[in-house]
Amino acid sequence: MAVEAILSTALEQIIKLTAPPVIRYLRPIWGGVDGDLEKLDRYLRQIRPLVEDAEERQLMEDNVKAWLMMLRDAAYDADDILDQANTHVLLIQRKAEFYGSLNSKVRDFFSLHHNPLLFQLQLGHKLKSINKRIDDVIEEMHKFDFKVADNNNNNNRPRRNRPQTHSYVPESEVIGRDEDKEQIVQMLIHDHFEEKVAVVSIVGMGGLGKTTLAQLICGDENVKNHFQLCIWVCVSDDFDVAKLAGNIIHTASGKFCDHTNMEVLQQDLRQVLGQKRYLLVLDDVWNEDHMKWDALRHLLVDGAEGSRILVTTRNENCSKIMGAKKYCLLQGLSEESSWALFERTAFTTSVSRQPKFLEIGKKIVNKCKGLPLAIQVMGSLMQSKIEESQWQAVLDNEIWDIPRATDKIRPELWLSYVNLPSEVKKCFAFCALFPKDSVIEVDMLVQFWIAHGFIPSQTGKDIDVEGHEIFSELIWRSLLQNDTDTSAGFTHYYRSDNSYFKRRVCKMHDLIHDLAQFVTGDECSTLPERNEFKKISKRTRHFILNPDVEYDMSDHPRVRTALPVGTNFTGLSKLKLLRVLKLDIEANVDELSPSIEYLHHLRYLGLSGTDIRELPESICMLVNLQTLNLNYCFRLSKLPMSIVYMNSLRHLHLSHCPELKSMPSGLSRLRCLKTLTKYIVSEKAGNKIGELKHWNLEGELGLYDLHEVKNADEAKEAIMSSRQNINSLSLSWGASVENAEQVLEALKPHAALKELSLYDYPGTQFSMWIRDRQQLQNLVMIKLKGCKGCEQLPPLEQLPYLEELTIHEMDGIKYIINNTTGDALSLFPALMSLSLYGMDNLEGWCVEEDRETAPPLFPCLDSLTISQCPKLTTMPPQIPTLKYLDIKDTYRGTQIKLMSKEKGFFKHLKSLESLTLIRCEELALLLEDKEETRPLSSSLRDLIIWDCSRFSLSAALHNLTSLESLQMTDLEELSSWPDEMLRDSESLRYLHLTSCKNLTGASSQGDCGPPFLEDLRVFYCDALIELPKCPTSLKSLYVDNCLSIKSLCSDMGHLTSLFQLKLSKCPKLESLPEGMRGLTSLQHLFIEDCLALKSFPEGLQQRLPTLKRLKISGCPKLERRCSLGGDYFHLVCSISERYIIRSPRRTLLALCL
Repeated sequence: MAVEAILSTALEQIIKLTAPPVIRYLRPIWGGVDGDLEKLDRYLRQIRPLVEDAEERQLMEDNVKAWLMMLRDAAYDADDILDQANTHVLLIQRKAEFYGSLNSKVRDFFSLHHNPLLFQLQLGHKLKSINKRIDDVIEEMHKFDFKVADNNNNNNRPRRNRPQTHSYVPESEVIGRDEDKEQIVQMLIHDHFEEKVAVVSIVGMGGLGKTTLAQLICGDENVKNHFQLCIWVCVSDDFDVAKLAGNIIHTASGKFCDHTNMEVLQQDLRQVLGQKRYLLVLDDVWNEDHMKWDALRHLLVDGAEGSRILVTTRNENCSKIMGAKKYCLLQGLSEESSWALFERTAFTTSVSRQPKFLEIGKKIVNKCKGLPLAIQVMGSLMQSKIEESQWQAVLDNEIWDIPRATDKIRPELWLSYVNLPSEVKKCFAFCALFPKDSVIEVDMLVQFWIAHGFIPSQTGKDIDVEGHEIFSELIWRSLLQNDTDTSAGFTHYYRSDNSYFKRRVCKMHDLIHDLAQFVTGDECSTLPERNEFKKISKRTRHFILNPDVEYDMSDHPRVRTALPVGTNFTGLSKLKLLRVLKLDIEANVDELSPSIEYLHHLRYLGLSGTDIRELPESICMLVNLQTLNLNYCFRLSKLPMSIVYMNSLRHLHLSHCPELKSMPSGLSRLRCLKTLTKYIVSEKAGNKIGELKHWNLEGELGLYDLHEVKNADEAKEAIMSSRQNINSLSLSWGASVENAEQVLEALKPHAALKELSLYDYPGTQFSMWIRDRQQLQNLVMIKLKGCKGCEQLPPLEQLPYLEELTIHEMDGIKYIINNTTGDALSLFPALMSLSLYGMDNLEGWCVEEDRETAPPLFPCLDSLTISQCPKLTTMPPQIPTLKYLDIKDTYRGTQIKLMSKEKGFFKHLKSLESLTLIRCEELALLLEDKEETRPLSSSLRDLIIWDCSRFSLSAALHNLTSLESLQMTDLEELSSWPDEMLRDSESLRYLHLTSCKNLTGASSQGDCGPPFLEDLRVFYCDALIELPKCPTSLKSLYVDNCLSIKSLCSDMGHLTSLFQLKLSKCPKLESLPEGMRGLTSLQHLFIEDCLALKSFPEGLQQRLPTLKRLKISGCPKLERRCSLGGDYFHLVCSISERYIIRSPRRTLLALCL
């Protein structure tokens, strides 16, 4: 990792320790150790200027890398020692405040943990020891002749040996960039710019082919005909204005310019450009200095109208500094283009196109993730390998995981790293902790950086702001990538909570991840298996753990990061240096032991999604704690009174904690608080709404029990209109009060607000600011729930950026839109998601239902949910963009009879992919109509039908020919397996049957029907006795709460693709079928609460050692057989993720101390 940043952190600790307020506390024990502290300070300052040179040299010199690792470990240990001293001071202060100063002194003297004499001896010994280690490091350092980096003069820094680029590439050599080329050519030739000489940029990480694309553009006939002069200059990291001017002159005229006289250069440059329409390509620009760019730009303005400068850069910030009004953010190649590039490179005359070579080659290409440089390097490598075993060896060895092995990639990626400032290097390298392809929540990542001291604290600058600036820099440099797809949020170890809601997230490209792993070495460990864990270095400090694997951390006392911690985790009490701790959602923990207080160095504690009911009062002794995440702790009922003493706390996350009804008195004492997602107003507890004035809050804020606010003047004390950093605001009332409308008006937020939620608002009309389009113009999400007194909605249809609208339980509302007579081109122009629930009196969408003359409604709507709206008689508007439709207890009986049948209900939904109908029998019957479902036949992928007794599955399936997933619930008529009607459903991959109480399992043909089924789930089918024969394509089988089932099926040996088998709450299941030795793909086996199941058949016993995950719970006899000393233990002991004995709820730390 970036060692210079660790040294800086340690030096900051020394500065803290020598501050006058700290000296006052340490003076009685400081004698004898202050000299060692001064020596440590001197050593660190001596080494720090040389580290940058060492970090650059480590790639090529193994002995330098080994020295850096030795220095890194010593610097970490020095930081730990100094942090212990600073923490000791904070503990003395906290105990004096919490217990009283007199008692504190007596208690500290006799305490094993805080005895001052003992602390002096320990600190002195540790400082002497670390000084001896660093002395050895310095002695070793002298062998390398490191150079002092001159950070103030980039010209004196050694130049990287990046090859010079040029403007020519044969068009036939370039694959997969036609669309990108056309896009940029359009910008250069046809697009209008205000500037006479405009800048266009190509931005992307190293290895994506930016230079190649620029070469392709220069060779385009339209470009060559349009521009009178095409000039190519390779810039790299040397943005020397005089040198660049000389290179431009030389390229354009052939004239050499050896001098640096700027007057002569500008005259020559003006003469060369001579009012010509030119295209200047500045390739591989790294410059972020406005002044340097301005100096060069002024020399280039003599070109004719329409001249263009094309810049290629890895840094988005660089593009902005150079004033690029338009840019192309380059992505990886498509799968087809990636294979074409590899195929052309790898399959020469010496390598034949054998089927096995093609199969392995495609797997190698997939690992390159569309990166052209990586694909080309791997293709070139495979040219020399003519044996199948050689190809397989490359695939199995994962050569791309060793950055040094791929020489042509290494300089490109390494250059991105060595150009980072030291604090940015450390933040970047920490990302190696997260598994490849992880979706990482940005706010959480920044809080982790801060917890580890990676962000330098500068006077006058908020540390969170600085952390987000570092994140932005990593984005600009293409070392991290913004990501908008949060669908992968189920992997909760990298998220701050278990939500699926919108969060800003990022990802790291695999090849960049390799770079981060190389830099960190053995510092991070990700998802180690049981056997791997025993081999992990004792120097490893950051762990992402697998919650289902047993870990004993007793031998890793230096650990700083542990997430997520599950019930199989022991030795937590030994991790005294832990900075970041996050519990697994399924950790089965409902309380924390008071001994949590001994994790004194903890900065981040994540308990989100656990069953925690309350926290111990001793938690206040976590004197360094900055972030406490309790989001989605649904059972949390109280906060400790002592939390008001935790003055280091910056982020207190309390979203979705419904049982939390009150807050401790005096919460406003936490003056460092930046995040408070839930604040409960209480006159009695002293938590008035005016207490908010003490905090400069940001992000999400929820104000609850607003009925406690006396009047509008009191509400104004919260100064909500000035809180421009609050982007999400929730306002909730707990009782009906007369002053609600005045209070709501006084809580007018800043116009920058992005999300607004109102819960149980008792007023009869909304405030003026909610009806003001200008005030809410930046809103992207609105939720209105339980506002039963309001009879009209505000004009939300006018909001230009509103994407998500939720309206629940508003009995007074008859129409969504009350006025369509404005000048708007469309209504709800940006809305993508609309949810209506419990709207008892909703009759229609608009007061004026003449949609022929009204502006278009919902032009962008993607998802629509309508639930329990008994009076709604108008059809949804024609929404060709709609993909997801969910209707429950609506459009039933007389409702649908009142609707016009001429227009149809489904026939205009040409993009619909997912349809859910719950107790909407009349709508379900429409699926049997061929005309009605014609547009759905090619688009609909997912269908969910609940409690629609007259629904004919066979007729619907005949019409819905593209269906991939079918879920049926509460279909009483389904008595036998629907094999006949499913037999022709070749597209069906997922079949879920729930609560079909009359389903016995019998089928006419003996099989389940769909020929290519991959996932079968059967839940709560009480009469089911046996499963039918499943197709060989089946990958996952899940049977749950089927009370009568006695066997799965007669034979399962043919299911060679079955990957996962789950059996839960089947009390009569006595045995599993023979022939299970044929389950050659089985990796995951889960059996829970199947009391009658006593043993495994012989075939399954043979498969047990090959499993990756085994969970047996609530099956006493099986548990005994699989436990130590049992019949099956020798078969299951090697399974890396093994969970056998059902564990009761545990108190975290209680079993570890």
